[in-house]
Amino acid sequence: MTREISIIKKDEAYTYDEVRFLEEKLLPFVVDEKQKSAAGKMLRALKLSLENQKKSSAVFFMPQNTFNIFSLIQGDNSICKITKENIEALYNTFDFIDDCDNKPIYKHLYKKVQTLNEYLQQGNAVTPTVIAADNFSVMEI
Repeated sequence: MTREISIIKKDEAYTYDEVRFLEEKLLPFVVDEKQKSAAGKMLRALKLSLENQKKSSAVFFMPQNTFNIFSLIQGDNSICKITKENIEALYNTFDFIDDCDNKPIYKHLYKKVQTLNEYLQQGNAVTPTVIAADNFSVMEI
């Protein structure tokens, strides 16, 4: 049975369906239980932030410096804390996925998580915020 999920092509933004897919399909492969718990808490917070606006919003991983400026004007609207360890743990799970390169959804999410992981590994920080989004695509899984 095939299923369709909503995706967004921007590397810095994730739809509800993308976050849910990461939680359901990748999180179980996180080896370290402490990291699995922390990454799971992060993914649940991201998913919950989009629960009532699945088709009109996405989570945007805003660079911390930009977020600091916007939060002075708009207030702190962050969802949760993101650590490089959380993202690295998710990124490393792609090694455990059979036939990952031949499944479009895994290739799509691998690119996004890889981009975020590389950004964080360079010493940068991000803050996830909800943004309005209307440029969704559909992908079969």
